[in-house]
Amino acid sequence: MRKWWIAVLVLGLSLGAAAQQVTITFWHAMGRLHGPYLERLVQKFMQENPDIRVDLVFQGGYGALQQKLVAAVAAGNPPTLAQQYENWTVTWLDALVDLDLLLSEKVIQDIHPAFMQYFQGRLVTVPFNKSVIVLVYRPDLVPQPPRTWAEFLAVVEKFGKDEAARKYATGFRPPNPEMFLTLLKQAGGDLLSEDWKEVTINNAAGLEAAEFAAKLARYSLVQSGYLNTAMAEGVDIALWLDSSAGWPYNVDAAKQRGVPIAVTTVPCHKTCQSMIQGTNLAIFSLNQSLAQIKAAARLIEFLLREDNILYWAKNTGYLPVTWSAINSAEWQAFMGESPIAKAATEQLLAGSFQQLLHPRYMDMRNLLITYWELLLKGQITPKEFVDGLAAEFAALLK
Repeated sequence: MRKWWIAVLVLGLSLGAAAQQVTITFWHAMGRLHGPYLERLVQKFMQENPDIRVDLVFQGGYGALQQKLVAAVAAGNPPTLAQQYENWTVTWLDALVDLDLLLSEKVIQDIHPAFMQYFQGRLVTVPFNKSVIVLVYRPDLVPQPPRTWAEFLAVVEKFGKDEAARKYATGFRPPNPEMFLTLLKQAGGDLLSEDWKEVTINNAAGLEAAEFAAKLARYSLVQSGYLNTAMAEGVDIALWLDSSAGWPYNVDAAKQRGVPIAVTTVPCHKTCQSMIQGTNLAIFSLNQSLAQIKAAARLIEFLLREDNILYWAKNTGYLPVTWSAINSAEWQAFMGESPIAKAATEQLLAGSFQQLLHPRYMDMRNLLITYWELLLKGQITPKEFVDGLAAEFAALLK
């Protein structure tokens, strides 16, 4: 397929581009507080590139976007460009264009290596809206945020839980098992061995992470909805792990409630690892003309341009994904003004890791969500949690 695309691109370059406007479709999942900034960037792109029209289509949340992409790929009619998680990408690799054939080497080399991932040796996505897990806290309830697991547990146990008064030391959303994966990495564990041949979640490190999570869960608000919504509705949560991209929503909820909010790096254990979240950009080859594919590549390069990725990061809580933007005087100055920019950048540099690119990771994650909820609600023990997942993962590998 790669050889075929090289031939197509060479042919297209030799024939030259037609002097007419080309239309591309861009599917995304950026909601109420993030979407307007993406819309402004796309409008700016079309002003700079009048030969390209971008139909920016909001598809709802990530779950809705995933379902619609699955259906569109199956029907052979996906959008030209789309946000997508890595664990979605592995299911339709053959429908995607190799981006190193389209993007300049300068653009690719500028991407921070923590965000770069290759799929079976292919560069089919590049990062865009990437975040890290950070620690959000109420400084009126927790004057000094914890730096280690031991301090985290001590704060949680001291604050306690009073459901009648709607007061909780911390909180978790079962649909977001990335919090457990962060604890697992910090304990020195992983889901699988490096060669993917063995399940390792039920080793000593996995059990330690599960036991620590179970201790925190005793004092936690456990709900499927976002914790900032609970805070806005009058629930007191002292501190919790959250995506840096959730910061605008946390700030908005704190303002509605009239309470202070702060953020810092995650408490550390054996390591200070924090899971990178957020989606990448990919271009589909299915039912797309060469002109559309090249136009989508121009949009990606535009979004990764220093001025634009800085505009995006400064307004959303996502991280700038390029070296030039992170090291720019503008971002360094912004870190002095913005607590989330400072915390997220420091966390990225302190340690971060990406999703597992195993072809069955989507199934593994779905199992994690189920077992994670059972653990948080005290319906299974930490040992049952890791052993149950190990058995399920082993079946998937077979």
